[in-house]
Amino acid sequence: MRELPQKVSPLLQGRRTVVASADRVLITALVHSFKDVGPIVGAATSQPEALSCLAAHQADLLICSDLLDRGDGPALVAAAKQQQPSLRCLLLIQRPLLSTIEAAVAAGCEGLCSRDRVGNGAVLNMLQAMESDGSHMDPVISGVVQHRHRRADPASALTDVLNLREEDVLRGLCRGLTNEEIADQLHLSLNTVKHRITALLSKLNARDRTQAVLIAFRQGLVDPPTPIPRWKP
Repeated sequence: MRELPQKVSPLLQGRRTVVASADRVLITALVHSFKDVGPIVGAATSQPEALSCLAAHQADLLICSDLLDRGDGPALVAAAKQQQPSLRCLLLIQRPLLSTIEAAVAAGCEGLCSRDRVGNGAVLNMLQAMESDGSHMDPVISGVVQHRHRRADPASALTDVLNLREEDVLRGLCRGLTNEEIADQLHLSLNTVKHRITALLSKLNARDRTQAVLIAFRQGLVDPPTPIPRWKP
């Protein structure tokens, strides 16, 4: 489960990171994998311990899992953000429950990643996506949201809210794509994609891209992916 060495994420340069999880194996793996990347100044297994650690070390990045010995990941993020609003948070979700995902988004968590994806550079990739995009939800988590939400109003059309380009960009967000991936697939410049995201966030009254994904699925603004047709001879 060791992270593969990659170029240092700008999010980690100069950051003071605290990790928190009831999973001691996960904590050990994160500490070991980050030793050549960025300083992990503290580790905790419970919410009270993590909050004390964040304050004591003046940390500005929290990587935690949803399962803690006392408390839970979303509650820790909410309390930590209240304690330090500028704190960046990545939640590694071991039990992908919709209630957990929604609570994490409501708490202001910038990154949501499946615990099963940890390894082979996944955490560093998530942090890089958070750095470039502001916030990021990996495809596994966005898939859970998509399949748990049914269309609230089948008649509601995305084009009633967004223009066609914004619709395309939102679909990319719902697939867990980064800004660069969306730009590449839509043949747009990165600045254009960022501009479209800013516009659709305003129209959806969403705080960030992760909240926009939840709104899109909850309100039925995005259809489920069209299945690939079976080949017929």
